[in-house]
Amino acid sequence: MGDYYHHFLASMSGAGQNPSKIPPEAYPSPFSVVQSSSSSIAGPATSSSYQAPGFLAGIHEPLIFNPSKSHKVRRKSAPGIDHVKHRRTRSGCFMCRSRRVKCDETRPICERCRKGNRECIYPDPPPSKSASSQSSSLKETAGTGGTVPMQRPSPSSSLEVDDLEEDTGPDVALETIPDQEEGGSHDDTLPSKGPVSMRPSSPATSVGTSVGHSTSTPPAPDLPNFQPSSRADWSHLPASMQRYMDYYYHNITHHHYCIVFDGDDFFRNMLPQLALGSESLLNALVGFSAYLYTLEHNPDGDIHEFLQYYNKSVIMLIEFLKRKEKPSIHTLFTILQLATIEEYLGDWINLMGHQKAAHELLITLFTPKSAMETVLGRMAVSWYARFDVFIAIMGGFPTSLSHEWFTEYVDYCQTQILLNGDNPQLRLNWKIDKESALVRLLSREMSMLYARGSRGQISPEAFQAEHSRILQRLLDWRAEWDRELVDPAFLVTDFGHGAPPRDESDIVDPYTPGILYREPLFPTTKLIVGWMSMVIMHLCQSPTTDREKSYADLRDYSYNVCACVELIDRWPGSPKGSLIAAQATTSMSALFLPKDKKHSNWFRRKFALIESKGYIHPANVRVKMGEMFREPSCARWWLPNDEGYSPILKAVRSLADERNAAAINAQQENLREVRHIFAKLDMSDTGDG
Repeated sequence: MGDYYHHFLASMSGAGQNPSKIPPEAYPSPFSVVQSSSSSIAGPATSSSYQAPGFLAGIHEPLIFNPSKSHKVRRKSAPGIDHVKHRRTRSGCFMCRSRRVKCDETRPICERCRKGNRECIYPDPPPSKSASSQSSSLKETAGTGGTVPMQRPSPSSSLEVDDLEEDTGPDVALETIPDQEEGGSHDDTLPSKGPVSMRPSSPATSVGTSVGHSTSTPPAPDLPNFQPSSRADWSHLPASMQRYMDYYYHNITHHHYCIVFDGDDFFRNMLPQLALGSESLLNALVGFSAYLYTLEHNPDGDIHEFLQYYNKSVIMLIEFLKRKEKPSIHTLFTILQLATIEEYLGDWINLMGHQKAAHELLITLFTPKSAMETVLGRMAVSWYARFDVFIAIMGGFPTSLSHEWFTEYVDYCQTQILLNGDNPQLRLNWKIDKESALVRLLSREMSMLYARGSRGQISPEAFQAEHSRILQRLLDWRAEWDRELVDPAFLVTDFGHGAPPRDESDIVDPYTPGILYREPLFPTTKLIVGWMSMVIMHLCQSPTTDREKSYADLRDYSYNVCACVELIDRWPGSPKGSLIAAQATTSMSALFLPKDKKHSNWFRRKFALIESKGYIHPANVRVKMGEMFREPSCARWWLPNDEGYSPILKAVRSLADERNAAAINAQQENLREVRHIFAKLDMSDTGDG
């Protein structure tokens, strides 16, 4: 990987520094609540009315992470092709920019996207630059020695000569990832102590290969093999690392990563085995475990141990990038693990830097088809796609992954369901995976619509038609579930003696029947929560004029979300980490329920609980929620008298706030016009009772 990610890692701030007081101006208001005569929830689908819900993740304004303009790279020329140099512009459509080809900028659909039947979305108009500065930049770029791997064409289009034009723009993200024959070691690999044998997904597929792709298809990654049912042996590690790896194995699950289902035990078995072959991944994994361990077992401790492992992972990754060796699957999972840590710290701007690099590496190591052929490939797609979709919806721009990555996953799961018809357990696993993949696909469709709406690239009538189509698909998805996934025999009806009793502080019945499923159908509960959050998000963007009905629907879904969250919280059998995934959904629900003291206190207790588990709300979210609850002290801590605000949480909060503010300042030039989801909502309409 090239200088872009290297410089990004080197510029990341806060790790290992002393927390300092952050000025209030570092945290702009996450969304503006204003009086409006409009009767719509989010206004018509125009660039002036679309509202990106970034405040829910602490994304202050819609933004796209871009590397520093000083790092310029150049593409290799394919032999036998006469390339035509062109100046890359920021005004071309996202599809052409992602494919690194010249866009003719025909609107509303450019010629390339029209020919290839691709989705064509344009960014906001950039500020104009003088001809002299363009000429200077072009000459400067032409003198650099870096190269960029050629993107494969979309399967739906033919490989055209002009698709191979050279890209000399200053904002190309990454330098060359060396070709297979260039050699180089795999990341910072170590001799693995773990077992090495992995079952194939299907006898008909080979590990890491794909059939029927053009010569531009990325070479198959060199994937390690595993015995997924075996625990890795880390007895050779230092005692402190052994302690945290033991904690990881026994306490950290796919729920901590907000992944709905992990039928192959990737996070419990495979990822630790992978980590034993890569020092940077090992330190990232141990750092994550040390962070959660300290919060749970040492509330009076400090964050030194977590930081030392985190810093070492970043430093080793930087050293690896300096050597310009061929990245591997270890590199990809290291980046994704670091991104997960950034998410827990509420640092979504630095997370987007990792996301950018992970995307480049994912599409280099895999194609949509080849990724499906191994557990590692599928989990790489699932892990990355969650970040991709969530950030796209929050920021109001398209996903980085194309449509094919999402549909290929759904199709593959359907094939496996048919192939495993005589194996009930495997069939059920693939059905759960399919529904999770469908959720990602629907989420991507939502993000693409919102991206068009945010840029005024779709008429109000077309927006409403597409909005209605997606809403119907969401409703149909829930209504048409396979009966095996909602088997009433697995509904939780007895909460046992360990569950807390009902009390007057409850805003919902904490033991609402018909929602919570026990294993192996607990993923159904998570899918239901995720689906309700998607419906709430989509209704927020509705151009409907029936505002009263929209609010009623939003309140109903919000109460149902709260019931699910309460059930997961109180049921003694809930898997570890399962409450983390409901964080954004809980925040969203708070917007549409009464603002009286009872409701506000309920949400404040839940936010404090989630943070005590390590998932930190960004400072601007705390400020805005405090304003909404009419309790400014929430900006400091959710509960009165610092209840539950341990020294370790204070240290983590200070670190997170410092890093977040520094990241905001470093990326300020990439922030676009503030457009927030509830700019046209008068929140007082929801009432105080």
